[in-house]
Amino acid sequence: MNTGRTAFSELTAGTVLGPLRLTISAAANERYWRSAGADHPALERALYPPIAANLSVLCFGELCPEPVIQTRQYLRAHRLVEAGTELVTTGRIAERYEKRGRAYVDVETTVAAATAPEVPVWTSRVSFTPVATLGES
Repeated sequence: MNTGRTAFSELTAGTVLGPLRLTISAAANERYWRSAGADHPALERALYPPIAANLSVLCFGELCPEPVIQTRQYLRAHRLVEAGTELVTTGRIAERYEKRGRAYVDVETTVAAATAPEVPVWTSRVSFTPVATLGES
């Protein structure tokens, strides 16, 4: 695991994130589904796919402690996994760039079951910009 704490200004393409290991309980998963308005017994077993967005943010936060704004996210679901499964999130800084005078990084993450880390459950690409730059334009 990358245990270093890196300032946003020092992030570079290729920097590795994770692994972040977490297990989403059945009770927490049910709350996610219910808050989305879904109510079907089969859904309570399958993990709620947008959890991958939260895991991407948490994995990035383990590397960079600065407050950031998530400006865009692409999420792809590859397969179902049941609540209570240990998940492993890994990733990397895919790109660093400036747009309208503001710094951004694009982060690519993969979430997999700990028992099958080579088979993605979800893949994601998310863009972050530091909160500190919002008043600077």
